[in-house]
Amino acid sequence: MKILLKMYEDVKIKIKVELNPTEDVAKVEKAIRNIVPSARIRLFEEAGFKYLVGEAEGLKALEHMKAKLKARRIRDAARVVMLKWMEPNRAVMFFNKQVAFSGNISFSEPYGESPLGPIRVEIETDEPKTVIEWLTSKEEAT
Repeated sequence: MKILLKMYEDVKIKIKVELNPTEDVAKVEKAIRNIVPSARIRLFEEAGFKYLVGEAEGLKALEHMKAKLKARRIRDAARVVMLKWMEPNRAVMFFNKQVAFSGNISFSEPYGESPLGPIRVEIETDEPKTVIEWLTSKEEAT
């Protein structure tokens, strides 16, 4: 319980998605908000490329994602994908931008799978595996 409470406060979410020249900023922002609604999003330019970057804190910011995983009944598959990209102090995942825009959630590979590129979501925490277990848990309590 103590670990969960500490983790609840110490989680930082970072989102980054490249904007292609043909993409509408508002539509890409909507795709991000369909994954992490509370994200603070800004436009960022680097080396001639444009990105939308977002930030949020706490597990509460991930509750929408958790609900989407449950609704789509992909928690077991999501756990496998999330553990695949897990690093010592972060969980990294990639989502299909077009699917996110439509209000759904679908994992993507970091390169080559989605023609418009993925939405990268990085969850920084001392306990990434615990966060992944929480996100993909079949228990109703959060």
